Amino acid sequence: MPVIEVKNVKKSFDNKLVLSDISFDVNKGDVVCLIGASGSGKSTMLRCLNLLETIDEGQIIVLGEDINKITNINDYRKRVGMVFQQFNLFNNYNVLDNCILAQVKVLKKNKEEATEEAMRQLEKVGLADFAKAYPSTLSGGQKQRVAIARALCMNPEIMLFDEPTSALDPEMVGEVLEVIKELAEEDMTMVIVTHEMGFCKEVADNVVFMDDGVVLEEGSPDEIFNKPKNERTKQFLSRVIEKR
Repeated sequence: MPVIEVKNVKKSFDNKLVLSDISFDVNKGDVVCLIGASGSGKSTMLRCLNLLETIDEGQIIVLGEDINKITNINDYRKRVGMVFQQFNLFNNYNVLDNCILAQVKVLKKNKEEATEEAMRQLEKVGLADFAKAYPSTLSGGQKQRVAIARALCMNPEIMLFDEPTSALDPEMVGEVLEVIKELAEEDMTMVIVTHEMGFCKEVADNVVFMDDGVVLEEGSPDEIFNKPKNERTKQFLSRVIEKR
């Protein structure tokens, strides 16, 4: 039974169709990578999954619930974590407090419980020693790992990643992808918008290739990368792999 069902979703901005009849499923414990050129609608699709955008037509069912009928968005976001391109950390809070804040405010945990969970997750991403540091003193890769730890502190059932390495210097990409690989090994259900094709091949259970607001092709990494059927998929992959 899928934990995410995207059915015939359409979304426009200022009369420009950005998503046109998008459908795909995500099963529990699977990693689904959305790939495609910039402007193909991948990030918009992800934002619709997190209710940062509302769809115009179609249906999105997450964990058995039609998310466009949800009245308490905070309750929904406890179950579905999101990591952004630009980290979105609070610069006036140290690393530990960044990871504690939502636990206390949204999950209503006491400070002690929240601190314990924050340290556990910071340990997991290799940053327990930086608990008292402020975001301004961290590298891009460290900031993104804090953002992942912060999302994990909410104990989500699903994680969404919007191009988690696109704002990083090349040498920092690996440390963030390593953390996401570890989550995949723990069977965390994830939807990841990414331009990292090697990572996608290695970690994805299913790959969705989007182009100009539609799903052109979907399949296993082997099917998409080694035996693509659509001419546009072949062009995109040869260009991206050549560029890398």
